[in-house]
Amino acid sequence: MRRHAIAFFAVAFLSGCYTVNQERFSAYAASAVSAGMPLAAGTAHLQKDGFHCDPRSSAPATTCTRDRQSLLPYSCVERIDLYPREDKTTIVRVEVPTIMCAGL
Repeated sequence: MRRHAIAFFAVAFLSGCYTVNQERFSAYAASAVSAGMPLAAGTAHLQKDGFHCDPRSSAPATTCTRDRQSLLPYSCVERIDLYPREDKTTIVRVEVPTIMCAGL
């Protein structure tokens, strides 16, 4: 009985680990933001989901990033680039670069 309890807690603990899944992240990005939506609404939605958005005036895109930590000695950065019209009101293109990870 005790072995089952230890195994259960180990599985529950490790199930909270972040694992890289580019397809799932790309699908999330497609459902969260899309071309044609207001830039302010897109960034607000991403920020609600834990992203930090940086709308630098000199950059062509607003970059939104989210750090993901793992129990293993590495972390990953998820990034979504929002390309607005010249007046910076409406998103015209969304790019989802590959998730980048680094560790010890």
